[in-house]
Formats: sequence, structure tokens, C-alpha cells
Amino acid sequence: MKSKLKIFNDFAQGILPHEASFLLKANKLRDEEKEAILKKVCINAVQIFVSEHFDEAIDKRKYTYLKKWINGKLKKADVDAHLEYLSALEKQIFTDTISPAEEQELLAQISSYTNTSFYFQKFYELVKEYQDYLLIRFRYQDCQITENFLTKYSAFYMNSLHVKEQLFFATKDLTQQYTSGTLNTKHWEEQLLACFYSEQLDGRNQYNAFVRLVFLYFNYKEYDKARKIFDEIDLKFKEGKLYSKRVLFNYYANRVILHSNLEELEKAEYYAHLSIKQENSDKLFYLNNLISILLKRGKNQEALKLMTGNYDLFKKTFNHHQKLAFATNYIRTLVRNKRLKIAETFAENFLFNNKENLFEHRWRHFFSNYLRLLTTAEKPDAVLKITKKYNLLEREEEVMYKEDFIPKIHWYYILAMYMNGHYSEDKLLEELLKTLPGLDNFTDKGKNELFFFIDNLSFTLPEIFSRIKSHLTSKYINS
Repeated sequence: MKSKLKIFNDFAQGILPHEASFLLKANKLRDEEKEAILKKVCINAVQIFVSEHFDEAIDKRKYTYLKKWINGKLKKADVDAHLEYLSALEKQIFTDTISPAEEQELLAQISSYTNTSFYFQKFYELVKEYQDYLLIRFRYQDCQITENFLTKYSAFYMNSLHVKEQLFFATKDLTQQYTSGTLNTKHWEEQLLACFYSEQLDGRNQYNAFVRLVFLYFNYKEYDKARKIFDEIDLKFKEGKLYSKRVLFNYYANRVILHSNLEELEKAEYYAHLSIKQENSDKLFYLNNLISILLKRGKNQEALKLMTGNYDLFKKTFNHHQKLAFATNYIRTLVRNKRLKIAETFAENFLFNNKENLFEHRWRHFFSNYLRLLTTAEKPDAVLKITKKYNLLEREEEVMYKEDFIPKIHWYYILAMYMNGHYSEDKLLEELLKTLPGLDNFTDKGKNELFFFIDNLSFTLPEIFSRIKSHLTSKYINS
């Protein structure tokens, strides 16, 4: 039976947990029924899979009022809505179409605006344009208001521009480190922390410093440090600061990575489900994160259903990085669900259609899963052919120095050589162990991942991989 409150139910499902916290703090409702509805909205916002029903006996006008009230509160706090307003105002100034009422509102904002506002840079530049608009019209009294603002905040504006430029250089270094693994970016930490905690800096620079700190800590696997700044910014969001849905979705996606790396998979899945609530250009990135968590938790059928339902999104994207991540996850998911033939056809087609961009990002992740698929399908000839065609052994050797490195491609290749009769069992064992770096190059987490990989391969030759595991375990205990 269709609910009489379907429109409100659909609206309430879009409310995010941090929005709910802010709404509860902003609550000054005098009506008990309206307050009860709001509290139920906020309770449901925190829950992913269950929700409490709204009372259909309450006057529907109260639901309409509350929807309008919530939208008003969130829009007033939404920094991206404010950016749209500033951009529209800028256009009106440029085209001489700003109305007297809009000018009055702008002049009032100039008197109350501060350098810590999220889009302070944009506002400062808008005031400069507006002053030019006023000067040419000999409106000297209003010019005094704009001049006072520009003078008062000139140093803050210049500092904001300097910080923005520094964040750009930090971003270049951090992304290069992520891609190549060779660049040292630790020197950025102190400067980024100073920006993040600054009480004089605009909100956008503060948030961008947070994002780059997260990137830095993830690169260095310093997840406890990352958790600390996540908890700091979490408090700001609950108070409605630095808020927009876009920012929250980005924040949730980063929390997925944090909790995943801390092996807090239940929390990771929670934030992953939150992150895919909005349709935007980052949807595929958020979706890939969720799929990875579902696979880690053994929710293979759920992962396949989700990927099948979003296959068109994968086909349409121009983001090669996320496209490759989806393709890799799709192969993994199909293998987990024992759909090997479909997986093989998909992998072949993807490889043919995307070979030009394949080695830009995380190519090892794709090929190791492709080779696992071929190994599972008992096609050692195909493993050898793919490995040689794309020079995968040579490519993998270039990154073997990395911490926690598992030479998966080498192992699949060596196993295929054995299955084709080129290696004896002793030679197989020797070659597999020879490719591994010393266990002192593995963290405890890395060692666990290595043993997990060995367990996953043991279906091919249980006795051999049991001997390898025993050999490594004895070294692990003694290391």
C-alpha cells in the first residue's frame, strides 16, 4: 500500500547524519509534533538499512512545513549554495543587471563577512568588482564600505592566495608519490597541519588542507594520525561548518578508506553506503570503495548486484582511474560468484578497448586479478601469453622495492610454468620463494595480507602452498 507520506519519506532518506546533527542543534521548533517528526528524520538519517515510520495521523501540513524548514536551514549553511549565489551576483555586476534589493543585501554582507568564511577568496574578488561598478557611477558613500572591507582584509586575502598556491604544489607532490611511490612528501605535514588548524584562514583552504593531510597520511599508512584529523573535522560538520553535501560525500568516501585500512570493515561499509547516496561525477569512485568493502566482508552477491545495476555508469565515465578500478572489482566479483566465462570475456574486451590507458594507474591490481581469473579457469597458457605480451614481469620488478610488496604477477606466472610442465615441484617452490623480499620488509599487516594471498592460491596446489606457508611462518616467528 502506497504511503501518504511518500514525498516526505523520499526527502527524509536524503538527509545525512551530519546534517541531522546540525538540524538538531538548530532546532527551535515550538510544536511538539513537528519536533517529533524532526527527531525521527534525524534518527533515520543515522541508520542505513532500517528506518522508523512517520505518523500518518499528523497533519500533512506539518510535514510540508518541516521539509521547508529543513531545506532552509541546510541552504543557509551550505557553502556551495553560497558559491552559486556569489557567482550569480558576479554575473549581474558584470552585466549591469544587479537590482537595488540585491545591492542592499550585498552591502549588508560586506559589513558582516569575515576572512574565515568558506569562499572568502571569491567574496573578496567580488567586492573588488563591485567597487569598480560603484566608482564608475560616482557612488562614493558605498565605495567607502567596499574600500574599508578591501583594506581590512587585504593581508588575509593575499595569505589565502599564497596558501592556495602552496596547496597546489603539495597536491602535485602527493599525487606523484601515490603514483610512483618514490617521492618524499613528509615535509608538507607541518605546513598542512598549520593550515588545517588556522583560525585566520578561509574555510575552503582549511578543508583542502585537510584533504591533502589525509592523502599524506594514507600514503605513509599513518592511519592513527589520519583518524585524529577526521575526528576534528567531524565536529565542525556536526556544527554546520564547512558544510555542503558535496563536501560530506567526499568526507564519507575518505572515511571508507580510513576504516578499511584499520580493518574496521563494518564502519567502512557504513560510510561507503552513505557516500553513494548522491548522484555526481564522483559516484563511480564512491561505488568502487563500497564494492571493495563488500568483497572484503564476503558479501559477493550483494557486490555483483550493485555492480550490475551501475554498469552504465562505468561505461559512460571518462575517468580512466575509476574505470580501471571498476573493471578490476568486476572481475573479482564475477570470480567470487563463479561466473568465470563472463569474467574472462569482460576482461578480454576491457583490455582490448583500454590498453592505451591501462598502465597509468594501479595496473598491477587489474592484471593480478586477471591472472587469478585465468588460473582459476585452469588456463596456464593464457597466463603466460598475457604476462609476456605486456611485459608484466619486468614492470613488476620495477616496484618490488615497496614495503609490503607481494609479487602476485610473478607467482601466477611461475605457477603457470609449473602447470605447463616447465617446472618441477622443487623448482616451483624455489622460484616462488626467490621472488619474495625478506619478511623484514613487511609490516604485520603486510604479513597478514601475504598469508591471505597464499591461502587464496592454495586451491591450485594445497601441499605446495602449505609448505610455503610453513616455511614463511617459521621465519615470521623468528623475525
